[in-house]
Amino acid sequence: MASYTSLHLLLHLLLVLLFSGHEVEKRCAWGREMVYREEDDKYVVEMNSMMPATICKGQVNGRGLTLAHRQGPCSPLAANRQSRNSKVIFRRDQSRVRSMNILGQPSMPTSGDYGENAQLPIRGATPGAGEYVVTIGLGTPKVDLTLIFDTSSDITWTQCEPCLSCYRQQDPMFDPSKSSTYSNPPCKESDCPYSIVYADGSQSNGYYVQDLLTLTPEYQFPDFIFGCSQNNSGDFGRTAGMLGLGQGGATFISHVASKFSNIFCYCIPGSESSNGYLLFGMEALSNCQTNNITPLIIDQNNPSFYFVNLVGIAFGNQKFSLSSQSPPPRTIIDSGTTITRLPPPIYSAIRSEFVRYMSSYPATKPASTLVNTCYDLRGQENVILPKMVLQFENTDVSLDPSAVVWRESDAQVCLAVAPSRRSSNLVIIGNVQQRNLKILYNIQDNKVEFGNGGCDA
Repeated sequence: MASYTSLHLLLHLLLVLLFSGHEVEKRCAWGREMVYREEDDKYVVEMNSMMPATICKGQVNGRGLTLAHRQGPCSPLAANRQSRNSKVIFRRDQSRVRSMNILGQPSMPTSGDYGENAQLPIRGATPGAGEYVVTIGLGTPKVDLTLIFDTSSDITWTQCEPCLSCYRQQDPMFDPSKSSTYSNPPCKESDCPYSIVYADGSQSNGYYVQDLLTLTPEYQFPDFIFGCSQNNSGDFGRTAGMLGLGQGGATFISHVASKFSNIFCYCIPGSESSNGYLLFGMEALSNCQTNNITPLIIDQNNPSFYFVNLVGIAFGNQKFSLSSQSPPPRTIIDSGTTITRLPPPIYSAIRSEFVRYMSSYPATKPASTLVNTCYDLRGQENVILPKMVLQFENTDVSLDPSAVVWRESDAQVCLAVAPSRRSSNLVIIGNVQQRNLKILYNIQDNKVEFGNGGCDA
């Protein structure tokens, strides 16, 4: 009996030590596997697990459309991809944020209509910053096309033959004349023209057509209306165009609403060497539905954007209120922005807290003017990062450790948030802070849901 009691006490002591301080070891996909221990206010991350992988970790099997970083080893554009260039990414990002600050004003509608107003120019956020892509099929026989994934653009378009002025793309160009399911959409203009003018001066011009859309073998949509672009300018990489998941006008979301009930979910991977996914309808609900719910705010002047109410941020041991700002900023969740933008006072406070947590590591030169608080972590076995929690109306969302820092190299690990312009009243939650979150957009019920656990969960 004494031996059993001693063993029982020993096991109890081990359990207390293991779980004291709410420490839990977790593994997430970031390069190889990011290995870390979560405590109340911080993450203790194994440095070896921060090293990016050079090969693709594989597909996310059986889950809708595959979402991949266009410059990563999993990219369908891998044959023509370039290695990640932070300067280029940040330059695109700054341009996109400037455009969203213009378009996000209450008096600046961004969407257009198909039909009688189809010839009017449609304004859109600068597309070049869109770092994630998906592949869809158009026409019969199906042509697979890799498109930029953008939650703040309304129109889905691809370059089409015959093309007057087109950029180079990796996929074969779509030729509607070779598709047996192609037809003209019903609209008052005989040729249904459209023109999208992006805020950086990029353009896509052409005409609307309708044809068979194939997302998966199970999900096909006849008479899907999209833009057939014949005259383009700007930086769209080697992609074939844009998949617009905004909610303004007669968009992709409205066209598939009959089957998917205006519901979709995506998970941005924690690493450029991993895949995420884009899901719709019941599949989105079954994989992404949670109890972490916040209202989706509809702005009739800016229906393209997904607005939510971000009331505060917990970072390390500190909490910072956004609702106390005058006036309180408006918040957009955006897949195409890379680095989250925060009001300068909030950013400065978060930066100071980051500096405090990183005080035992040597500071190093900034990776750029955008991410300018960096540390040299070479030779470290573990690194302590402050925990970051986004406090939305009705729910708090803990971010993945990969969402806290931008790793240029072990010699440059930087805080991955930036200040917005002082004249701006927008907070933009970028895709770095969305890493390994399952984000469910339930447009019909006006709510957004957040799930943790990564894209493999």
